[in-house]
Amino acid sequence: MVKRTFLHKAETFGFETKSPWAFDAIRLIYSTPRTYDFLAQAWDKSFPGTIKALNRMVALGFVTYQPAIIVDTRHGTLASKLSNPVSRYKLNTKGKKLYNDALIDLRVLSDTFPRLTDLNVNKLLAFLDFFNPNNSSARTGMSIPAAVIKTKMPERSTRWWVKKLVDEGYMVELENKLPDIRELIPAHYRPTRMLSTQLLDVIEAFPEVLPTSMSFEYRLKRTRYLDDIPNVKIAQDGITDYEHDINCQVILSSLIKSEKINLNGVFILEPRYIVNVNNTVVPWQVNMDGEGNFFYQPDAEIREKGNNLVPIRCYLEYERFQNRRDGWAHIEKFLGLVHQNTLPVEPVILRFVVDSEPRAKAYVELIEAFADWALDNQRNIPLNTVELAVSTLQRITSAKDPLDPSNWFRVILESQKEGKVVPLIHSIKDSPYDEYFSGGEL
Repeated sequence: MVKRTFLHKAETFGFETKSPWAFDAIRLIYSTPRTYDFLAQAWDKSFPGTIKALNRMVALGFVTYQPAIIVDTRHGTLASKLSNPVSRYKLNTKGKKLYNDALIDLRVLSDTFPRLTDLNVNKLLAFLDFFNPNNSSARTGMSIPAAVIKTKMPERSTRWWVKKLVDEGYMVELENKLPDIRELIPAHYRPTRMLSTQLLDVIEAFPEVLPTSMSFEYRLKRTRYLDDIPNVKIAQDGITDYEHDINCQVILSSLIKSEKINLNGVFILEPRYIVNVNNTVVPWQVNMDGEGNFFYQPDAEIREKGNNLVPIRCYLEYERFQNRRDGWAHIEKFLGLVHQNTLPVEPVILRFVVDSEPRAKAYVELIEAFADWALDNQRNIPLNTVELAVSTLQRITSAKDPLDPSNWFRVILESQKEGKVVPLIHSIKDSPYDEYFSGGEL
């Protein structure tokens, strides 16, 4: 840890002036665990000078900057330059059935491809296995150059088999190309303990400018700070632990472009809320005086511009691997938070973002089912105007205005509008979800 020098202790970040040069940058980096460069760039367009301020604080030692980590996913090794995007492939439903059948009986491959020699049956099985990823590569697919390295099949044979499997309907070429040597961890900024310590001194020095609540809002007295992401955590197929956080910031970087977002309001990633419940009954009842509690941690909370100057409280859930049953539980926790922490006049919205159109369809069915359940259980729905919405990562990142209603599937939950409200928190394995969905867990 860098020791504060006289120069550090004298830094005010411009808070003694009417226009603090570091204010917008500080607000951003304390709103996220790691502020990836593309989010900082998007924020800089709304608040010019943010990048300049961040780099200045990096030079002073108040902020840590980690450059991007580029990985050759074919070998799992670090690289210095990106490669060109290449086509990606993976087995479709028909191909997965062929692969699973071949695992039981290899003769399935000989029957399907009569000219296949006995010597090459196992090689084809390994080939199918490579193009049937069940990890983070399932979404991005696999490339031909990577297949050559992993299967040790000649490039000419690899291309021939890929074309044959595509032509015969066992494999699909994905729409988006992706480099094999790519940036897995974007460059990012992080606040340091020294910055927090200095800000506490600045708050004390300028109480008329900086409220003491800033200390709690930014958790300036925290004891733990993030370190650089070590290279040893780089996996050959990508980093699932970080991809979720990265894509959340990709989504927020797009939302910032919308004229409907209120960037001067709340903007925080991974907030953690405590909601009190009466846990002596099942299902639990949300109750401010309850002795039990649960935690609700959406991926982000932001503010949108509403009608009549009343901002809309927006909560974001990026559902990367979760299923609809998890989604039902998220809605219940969201409603519990709304009931406990908001006024009935405040409109609220829970936005689900998923990775594909099929999953979007599944989540649309989810919010429609929940809205149907709400009709019969209006006393369990907060008195606020409550909206549920679903969209996809691709649709949001490509939209001119990502918050335009046309980019979302939406439903409004009906409540009784007056009287006592008691939101319920069901066990995830014993909830009304089962009344609407008997099997699918998309």
